[in-house]
Amino acid sequence: MRSLPHIAVPLLVVLVAGGLAQAQRERTRPTWNSSTTVTETQASELTLTLTEAAIRPIQVWVRTAGVIDSTRRVVTATVPVADGPRIRIGQRARVFSPQSRSRMYQATVSYVVSRPDLVIIKATVAGQTLDATRHFVLEIVTENDEFLSVPNEAILESGGKQIVYVQAADGSYGPREIEVGVRGELFTQVVEGLEQGQQVVTIGSFFIDAEHRLKGP
Repeated sequence: MRSLPHIAVPLLVVLVAGGLAQAQRERTRPTWNSSTTVTETQASELTLTLTEAAIRPIQVWVRTAGVIDSTRRVVTATVPVADGPRIRIGQRARVFSPQSRSRMYQATVSYVVSRPDLVIIKATVAGQTLDATRHFVLEIVTENDEFLSVPNEAILESGGKQIVYVQAADGSYGPREIEVGVRGELFTQVVEGLEQGQQVVTIGSFFIDAEHRLKGP
């Protein structure tokens, strides 16, 4: 005759596993029709940070690889035609060796020539490079027009949708689907779904989203 503990333990494991699986399904099921209330204490514990949806310039970094000349000051590189309109003489840039990224050199775009299949650019380094390699990574800071935007960290992706959590007047946070445009290093353009001045959760949006999904519709 089998003892009861040898039967109960596997059953308990099955029940617990089933409960965890159900909870996981509930957390990952998207529901966009309710809001989530968070007290000031909870917000502090979760380290929530709010950022205003505002009109601001969006920086896009164009990255490519290039070769430095014999003077150790000019890096020549190419970029796709699609990136050509972003690049202009005088823009800030930085170069570094792939083997030594901790050592970066400030540079300025000094030459831009567009061809049908690519764009040739040169960046002049402020001072000589110390690395022995001929090959460098070139990063150019380009700035688009000003757009309504939110920090990249505020945007969550779910089922092909772009979601942000917006703070309401009563302190609750509700999901809002948005349409995005230009994606920059720090901010992303919001084409539709938000108005200027609305507060969105930036740091901590993942926790708000998890709490919202657990509540269900």
